[in-house]
Amino acid sequence: MIDAAAPPRSAEARLVRGACLFVGTGGLFYAALTVPIALAQSALAASWWTPLALTAVYAPTVLVIAAALRWRLDLARYAVLAFAIGYLLAAGSWLVVRTGATVPAEESLWTTWIPGLPAVALCIFWRRMPFGYLTVAAVLAQIAAAAARGPETHNPIVPELLFAVAYSALPCAACVVLVQVGRTLDRTAHAARAKATAGAAADARRFERRRFDALTHDWVIATLLEASRTPNSAVLTHHADVTLRDLERLRSGLPVQDNLDLDQVVASIRAAAAEVDDTVQLRADRAADVDLVVPSDVATALAAAVGEAMRNWQRHASSRTREAACEVQVTADAASVRVDVIDDGVGFDPATVPPDRLGLRASITDRLAELPGAWSAIDTAPGRGCRVSTGWVAT
Repeated sequence: MIDAAAPPRSAEARLVRGACLFVGTGGLFYAALTVPIALAQSALAASWWTPLALTAVYAPTVLVIAAALRWRLDLARYAVLAFAIGYLLAAGSWLVVRTGATVPAEESLWTTWIPGLPAVALCIFWRRMPFGYLTVAAVLAQIAAAAARGPETHNPIVPELLFAVAYSALPCAACVVLVQVGRTLDRTAHAARAKATAGAAADARRFERRRFDALTHDWVIATLLEASRTPNSAVLTHHADVTLRDLERLRSGLPVQDNLDLDQVVASIRAAAAEVDDTVQLRADRAADVDLVVPSDVATALAAAVGEAMRNWQRHASSRTREAACEVQVTADAASVRVDVIDDGVGFDPATVPPDRLGLRASITDRLAELPGAWSAIDTAPGRGCRVSTGWVAT
């Protein structure tokens, strides 16, 4: 059975509503065609039967339209059921109350016109039952039609019955499939929304993990490294203040500082470089009045790029006869910051790097390409060292 309590604007509900409007309008159309015929044939049954039968058959179609227009699909289902029952009662009761009068052989009783429409209406809300209903309604309609023509007229009931069932079975099946398509669309949309919700939750968890990892890497480690080198220095005090403040914000659920000043950026780069090799020289070139703030995710990516570039230097830059040197340069102005990791090693040809080797591409190039305003470049060739440049421009 189709769920009449589906969300009011779901695909299934919209298709069910459209089908109800179609059936209800079809009922009014058939009423306009058959009421004159029914009134002309009123002498075939008791005088009270024709108006009562017309009301039982066609009044529910008005209710179907009214319920569908108000998106009351639960009421529309009851109206459809009343339509189907009303037709069966009308077709079956005529055999009981008929007067014995007949119609010409070329005419047919008005109830034989519409046995398929109530069956199509039932298919909006039910799947299998309407096909049994169609068979019963068609049998009653053909028996009544044969009785209305009289025993003297040849009435090929079986061929006409098969034709009536086959003629109406196709739209019934189409209606069932139509509503099922709406339900499938709703399930697909629900699955897509659930997947998007799960993805958003996973992104939120990854974001929180990155916040914690960035705080640990950029400030906790930097503070500990600074404490191991120069206890009780001004830099150590600054690192400790920033770390304690951000840890408290993280514990309380508040966002960690979104932007870092240039001193904090340099400190995170220094910590990343020292984590690989604390003997590498870092030079910072900046004007005294530069007041640049950098997004925390950009600062984290710049520091991570320095660490990866230095690890690449350690692994690949030196030859068997000579150890390559390395230095880190940070340059900043009022609108941008640039970081260069420079070594005088053996260098390499970037075009010869196999595509399955992630290295600098995955850790630096692709990562920075995802951040607005960030950029990266690798300048190297065999025999002339390597310069890995990264930076960010305020937009």
